[in-house]
Amino acid sequence: MKQKGKLVRWNENRGFGFIKSPAIKGDLFIHISELKKMSRRPKVNDIIYFDHVTDDTGKKKAINARIEGVEEVIYRPRKKSKGRSFTSKLISLLIFGGLAFAVYATYPYWSQMFVKSLPVGFIDEDFTGYRCEGKKYCSEMTSCKEARFYLMNCPNVQIDGDNDGIPCESQWCN
Repeated sequence: MKQKGKLVRWNENRGFGFIKSPAIKGDLFIHISELKKMSRRPKVNDIIYFDHVTDDTGKKKAINARIEGVEEVIYRPRKKSKGRSFTSKLISLLIFGGLAFAVYATYPYWSQMFVKSLPVGFIDEDFTGYRCEGKKYCSEMTSCKEARFYLMNCPNVQIDGDNDGIPCESQWCN
């Protein structure tokens, strides 16, 4: 059966206090860890229900405690930190770097696979004088040859709507 007492002192910074109970001689020590299921922290003059034990040094302390009239919680979320720790940021950076290196290291393979899927004539064509200048759409191209150059060599182009390897079919390469 639980004992009943009043919290007579509480040190918020250190997380402990003392209970006065008519059933026990002297003050009884209580630590915040014994009230971890409470929805709020204890305050002086709270009525506390508890079990008590005597530790190895002969001191009495309260265990399995609860505050009268205060709701118990099953889960209390931890306080959110203001940001991720340096270690977690470093791990994320290393993972991202490893993935980026893996993509970079296999780029020749993927680009060759793309070139092999292009129609005959694309690979041997002379594209001297062309360079990637940030064009993305068929409306920005000036010829079918330029569109083929962009499709083979430039990133982020949107000039092969049906993905058949022939760019700008309705504007230049029909």
